Amino acid sequence: MNESTRTRTLLVRLLTICWLPVLLVAAWFVVSANSTDVFWPPLATILDELVTSFTAGTMWSDLGYSFTNYFAGLAIALVVAMAIGILVGEVTVLHKTLMPFLDFARATPHVSFVPIIILGFGIGAGPKIFLIAFACLWPILLNTIDGIRAVPASVHESARAFRIPLHLRILKVTLPGALPQIVVGVRIAISVGVVMLIVSEMFGADRGIGYFIVDTGANFAIASTWAGVILIGLIGYLLSQAFSLLENRLLRWHRQFVPSGKTKASSPLPGSDSASLASALN
Repeated sequence: MNESTRTRTLLVRLLTICWLPVLLVAAWFVVSANSTDVFWPPLATILDELVTSFTAGTMWSDLGYSFTNYFAGLAIALVVAMAIGILVGEVTVLHKTLMPFLDFARATPHVSFVPIIILGFGIGAGPKIFLIAFACLWPILLNTIDGIRAVPASVHESARAFRIPLHLRILKVTLPGALPQIVVGVRIAISVGVVMLIVSEMFGADRGIGYFIVDTGANFAIASTWAGVILIGLIGYLLSQAFSLLENRLLRWHRQFVPSGKTKASSPLPGSDSASLASALN
């Protein structure tokens, strides 16, 4: 593929992705241009307030505080969920014993814990990191368990036949097999974490993007409130797109086995036959 063809293909993809958002934003801009409703300000006013929040306000510090907590909570959830998920997925007795409790905990609305944690532990960063980690934990944990248990028994039998040590079996066989399902859990956790970030700062905080939205709304600075909402939506979208790029790189081998548009947790693994399994461990 030559350079001009590659550029044309990229432009077509960008147009396919962007035409609807651009059309909606343009329609919003035109429809709201002459609005005098205090609760529905013109989009131009909202964008002006967003720029002012960055140049003369506290938006940079609010975003830094919020997303430091967010990434800390997401990282903690990822480590804890994968550790517990591997253990529960590999040990059948633990799976049978713990799954009813995990399903119960998963079904409990996470937002209901926010006022309890904030009242009990204060409005600092620690409780917010805990709440974000707690909310992100469940999709990663349950998808890790499902992914590990979906690895074909023949793969485990081949690993045992080669007398592969447990730590190598987990790193080279079990985790690659469960990775498509784990990635699904992380994708869900990214969105859930953003929601919990905002909610935790709305209930009790003295800074952060959630506090900014509540504070400006309470002071009837509605344009600034809209600016905060649009900004957090844009950041959530960019986080999702960035993870999609990482997902494409991590699951490149998986897409070779799964037809486009279909999902299959138990697709062949790199190393699912004896010869390739042995070479993968070298």
